[in-house]
Amino acid sequence: MLRFIHHGPGDPAWNMAVDEALLRHCSIPVLRIYGWTVPAVSIGYFQSLAVAPPDRPFVRRLTGGGLVDHAHDMTYTVVLPPDHPLVAAGTATSYRLLHEAIARALKSHDVACSLAADCSGGASAACFQKPVRFDVVAPDGRKLAGAAQRRSRHGVLHQGSILVPHLPKPFVEALLHEVATIFGRDTRSDDLSPDERATATDLSISRYGTDDWNRRR
Repeated sequence: MLRFIHHGPGDPAWNMAVDEALLRHCSIPVLRIYGWTVPAVSIGYFQSLAVAPPDRPFVRRLTGGGLVDHAHDMTYTVVLPPDHPLVAAGTATSYRLLHEAIARALKSHDVACSLAADCSGGASAACFQKPVRFDVVAPDGRKLAGAAQRRSRHGVLHQGSILVPHLPKPFVEALLHEVATIFGRDTRSDDLSPDERATATDLSISRYGTDDWNRRR
């Protein structure tokens, strides 16, 4: 069973707070797709504040990885409970399976792509400037989809971004279908539970909306 949550645009602090709330309360796999009320960027948990652009709203993620520009992307989250087989399979396996699902969904809408076989050379603070193994890439090597994970006693939080211009609305259904194949095909459309919403509200105020969290060096 896969629980599916499709949210409209949220502000940066709220978006990150909801993802962590879903992780804290996770009992079955969750796929969440959401947007942004402002053209924000997110920076990785371990990144220096110096990578955040001075003229853009930003938020620090719970997951690692590089800076992601959310002005034009499709942002999604997959959350897994701690006892799920994909958690035991490890980071590389779960990352590959989820990106294979994204690649199939993109191909169903005539977007040519494949999974990167290895990490690209060079270094960049921006996630989409440097594909890593199992990222979704175009034939010319451009990165089309990337993600980062956080593992805790609550399970796994996988936060991802798909940067393909002009994806049609039916792509959401294609993505849901392909991700659901990993979890047995059955899906349940849903929204936040009262407990999840309360946790998200608290986290958006006490963590993701604070300078202590976002501006730590």
